[in-house]
Amino acid sequence: MGLVSYIIVLFGNDYLLLVGVILSALGFILALFAKKDMYRILGLIGNGILLFITIVIPFIVTTFFWNTP
Repeated sequence: MGLVSYIIVLFGNDYLLLVGVILSALGFILALFAKKDMYRILGLIGNGILLFITIVIPFIVTTFFWNTP
């Protein structure tokens, strides 16, 4: 569901970005408690990549590259 909201954001609906971040964070946390190793690995990698793209990369860009008004 998080990936679907990110795809919708690409079409111009920016209000779903927060929904995508929340769903990816929830999926990441739920993947930690998964019973099967395959679900755990897929959940951690997939949701981790989405969280990295939406939280870490914008933080790095705005802190180090876009720091002048």
